[in-house]
Amino acid sequence: MTSERAACRVERVETIAAIEALAAEWTALERLTREATGFQSYRWCRAWLSTARENGASLRPRILCIREDERLVMLWPLQIEHRFGVGVARWIGEPMTQYGDALAAPGEGSERWHKTAEDEMSRWRDVDLFAFTRLRADSVVAASNARTPAAGECLAAPFVDLRAMQRRRRKSLERRARRLAELGPTTLAEAQTPAEREELTRRALTLKREWLRRNGLVSAGLSSPITEEFLSALAREGFMRVFSLRVAKDVAALELGFVSSDAYRSLLGCYDPRFAEGSPGQALTGSLIERCAEEGLATYDLLLPADAYKLTWATGETPVRAQFRAMTFKGRLAAFALARLRPMAKRALRRMADLRARLNSGKFSFAAASASVTTSTRKEKIS
Repeated sequence: MTSERAACRVERVETIAAIEALAAEWTALERLTREATGFQSYRWCRAWLSTARENGASLRPRILCIREDERLVMLWPLQIEHRFGVGVARWIGEPMTQYGDALAAPGEGSERWHKTAEDEMSRWRDVDLFAFTRLRADSVVAASNARTPAAGECLAAPFVDLRAMQRRRRKSLERRARRLAELGPTTLAEAQTPAEREELTRRALTLKREWLRRNGLVSAGLSSPITEEFLSALAREGFMRVFSLRVAKDVAALELGFVSSDAYRSLLGCYDPRFAEGSPGQALTGSLIERCAEEGLATYDLLLPADAYKLTWATGETPVRAQFRAMTFKGRLAAFALARLRPMAKRALRRMADLRARLNSGKFSFAAASASVTTSTRKEKIS
């Protein structure tokens, strides 16, 4: 479906075949987008849609393309979902997509292209709510739509500036290496074959899900029925890098991540609880920071959320917010639930998990519990 809007042409791409025909242009536009994080890449989105189709998931792709003089200048990778009678447009790959954004060529036309896209989206009668979540402060959408107020929690994604981390990185790495050395010789290895990457990816998901269960936590992304096949597909294709920290011959910790531009995105980390006393997850993070610096990368992105163990490494944080555009009354109700009710429920679950962990470790005190509640309340007021 196409329509003429001023000097721009709008195109909707809604089938797998049409998406595959767009691959070369999509990939070229990603390379031109300074703000690209990899979560809007053709390979990420294509793998998610293919896996969803193969597993019968009820979502429909709707790629919004803006062309100027037939050149692809902006692309919004969206998926349409209907739940409880509400049509919601979200980023392709959610809930696994960690940053949401559009792709756009550099230049002065970004605001015009954005306005053209918004005009087109306003005509979509099957959408009650546009949920543009996880927008980095430096994203294309945040910059082009600065007048739209942010909604929901004010989050932060910690990162390591690899060029400003040399001394601190080595000290932390050496400390954790000594702790694990007591359990046996340690080695860092990257999976090299499709079969090995897939096998370790599935093992990592099992370990992470077991850790979530032990701690009473829930992850929308990891509980999705298509996540395992999706990540396994990316691992087989080589998009996903899979690292393991081994103690003697045993795998003590695993990490899945990928490189986008000059940044490494740390998507999923886990460890075998048998080696917990040696902090194998932290040791693996330290080793990977060292390796990424040696590879000449500029940033080690720890992604959301800003957990305490990530902040021990971080040299900075990127603000992350959301924008909701409700088209109907049902959309306004859904926006309220996503922006307010869901974050409150997640914070409550996390506080319960923290309390359970302190009780299990024998370190519980009423003073600590009171401080935790006070801190959480303060965060709610800020957000």
